[in-house]
Amino acid sequence: MSSLSKMDDKEDPRVDLEDGEQIPRQPEHDGAAAAKPKEDLFAWLQVLGAFCLNLNTWGMMNTYGVFQTYYQLNFLHSQSSSNISWIGSTQGFLLFFVSIIAGPVFDLGYLRSLLGVGSLLLVLGMFLLSITTQYWQVFLTQGLMMGLGFGCLYLPAPAVVSQYFHASTALAVGVSSAGSALGGVIYPIAFNQLQARIGFGWAIRVLGFILLVTSLVALLTMKARAIPARKRSLIDRTAFRDIPYLLFTLGLFFGFMGLYIVFYYVELFGLDQTSVSPSLAEYLLAIINASSVAGRLIPGYYADKIGSVNMQTLMTIVSTILTFCLFAIRTEAALVVFCVLYGFSTGAFIGLSATGVVVLSPDKSKIGTRLGMTLCFIGFGVLVSNPIAGAILGSDDNWTGLIAWCGALLAASSISMAASRASKVGWGILKII
Repeated sequence: MSSLSKMDDKEDPRVDLEDGEQIPRQPEHDGAAAAKPKEDLFAWLQVLGAFCLNLNTWGMMNTYGVFQTYYQLNFLHSQSSSNISWIGSTQGFLLFFVSIIAGPVFDLGYLRSLLGVGSLLLVLGMFLLSITTQYWQVFLTQGLMMGLGFGCLYLPAPAVVSQYFHASTALAVGVSSAGSALGGVIYPIAFNQLQARIGFGWAIRVLGFILLVTSLVALLTMKARAIPARKRSLIDRTAFRDIPYLLFTLGLFFGFMGLYIVFYYVELFGLDQTSVSPSLAEYLLAIINASSVAGRLIPGYYADKIGSVNMQTLMTIVSTILTFCLFAIRTEAALVVFCVLYGFSTGAFIGLSATGVVVLSPDKSKIGTRLGMTLCFIGFGVLVSNPIAGAILGSDDNWTGLIAWCGALLAASSISMAASRASKVGWGILKII
């Protein structure tokens, strides 16, 4: 009787999940060798599931540029560029913003609920999009429904993979994140080719079936290994006194605001301002996304040697210079070269973002909280940036103003990144951070 009472007084090390299964709670200090994951076949199945999640979230969000072009020239030609941009920017905002809520939900053991609800919203939104006829219907299905689905599905990908790997964590996360770039290549090409052959409605339905199958892969393979011993807070108040972190977050805010403008408008720019053929213009976004694979891998490798914040600052400066080069680009060859280089630099920017937050967070137990705060703040920038760009472009095709707006945002990001670095380690260029 006494032993039973003692057991009752202790916190149960197991946690009941939503499906009745029990999984262990992660210990406060996970340093024992026995606690290290096996990194076996089942662990790599989690990478496969996370790959599919990234394929369908970031990959689909990076595809919106082809929809921007199609809507503006065909389906929603009566709407302004700014109005059409609100659809894609709402997707991006919800991907970032909902993540701050999805984190604690994941910590409570509700992975399958996040995957189920997110997949349902994503697939249903895509199929409903295929029968839309008006702007508000497109905004509701593609902007709100799919955006909410993105928000539910994005965070579980890195969260689950990190639980199953120790020695090969960087490799596993890198492989899973490749789904983002691959989706950004497959979906734009598939939409453009299918739309020309079978029409908008059936092209969207085919994409919906691809999303359905790949979402089922994630649902069938992914399983949480353990949940944190402590529930994660939504806010880390010490972050508001951490100047390097605040400046770095501001740099990400301006950077994400700027870089997606090119993703949305590069096809329209090519058709309107350069000699690029319509057939090649359809592949410009795919070229950017394809080259971002190398941008995620190569700078990521060298970031371990010179510092992730240093590398991200450098890549942001490169993106800024490339953006202002658009003022002079008028030929097909020059635009293709721009897309390759821009994809490389922005791939590095996106890939190193979370690493920078980790490096600048002195208390590693609060990394999850700080990442959530950073993502939420970035989301508001993504929400308004492209609609502003569309309003600047206007009906008179003010490309000068749009490029200047994009370049100014990336320049502000570069300055903020450099200031963050300087406030942490000083202005010496050889210091690793």
